[in-house]
Amino acid sequence: MTVVKDVEDNYVVGKDSKGNDLTHYVLAERLVCVEVSGILSDSNNGDFMALTEILENGFRGYHKMSSGELWAEWKDTEEKFYRLYEDGELPYGLCDEDPLVKVSNAYTQGEAI
Repeated sequence: MTVVKDVEDNYVVGKDSKGNDLTHYVLAERLVCVEVSGILSDSNNGDFMALTEILENGFRGYHKMSSGELWAEWKDTEEKFYRLYEDGELPYGLCDEDPLVKVSNAYTQGEAI
């Protein structure tokens, strides 16, 4: 039996500015990573407003958003994501399913892409 959420996670929502196919799952993971980066940066500067807002009012979560909502969030965040990625400033590694990980692994292993 196929679970609807599994299908949605693997559904390609769109291509990023670099031409990578982005699934619902990869988009959500990238957005979480950028959000965590912002929260960490803010808290290191004594600003806890974003974290307080999430704890006080909750947050539905990127994985629970529709593909359209997720894509709209991504379009507002893509530039910041790539800046953090290219500067090596993401707070943690990308998920294994991310096309950037696959490209990086292929180069590391000397494979043709």
